[in-house]
Amino acid sequence: MTVERSIKGKVVKLGDSVNTDVMSPGQYIQEGLDAVRLHTMEAIRPEFYKDVKPRDIILGGKNFGCGSHRESATSVMKHMGVSAVVADSVARLYYRSCIAFGIPSFSVEGVSRLFEEGDEMEIIMAEDQITIKNLTRGKEITSPPIPEVMAKIWEAGGVYPLLKQKLAEGTVR
Repeated sequence: MTVERSIKGKVVKLGDSVNTDVMSPGQYIQEGLDAVRLHTMEAIRPEFYKDVKPRDIILGGKNFGCGSHRESATSVMKHMGVSAVVADSVARLYYRSCIAFGIPSFSVEGVSRLFEEGDEMEIIMAEDQITIKNLTRGKEITSPPIPEVMAKIWEAGGVYPLLKQKLAEGTVR
């Protein structure tokens, strides 16, 4: 990453081991993302779809996004306008799916202890580190940066927009 980038938003806090089946209940997938949005997280937080506003940041505990590789669990977050996903640890497939959909995703051990629901979070991404600040409580934590190739994917808005951009530039055949 060549420039410092910042994301700010209100924290919507969830717990440990939030499963992709809870994020995207299977019985609603065929009805589309508007239907899935209404039922996202309802098993653990029935009013989730009302609580999340565009630019909010989802904060999870350990093993966030575990379970089956359910693409709609990521696409519904994009559909809801979530600006980032931060957790103590993010399941590998969910992490990669977030990047592919253009949603910055960060695994930072201990981050969930620094925030409460509704706190303002700022994520500052620089070449040498990521700093996550709790603007409400004056706390912060740092983490190594994400790989530059992944930063380029989410900066482009996801893997498909990046591919489209590269095709237009003539840098992909």
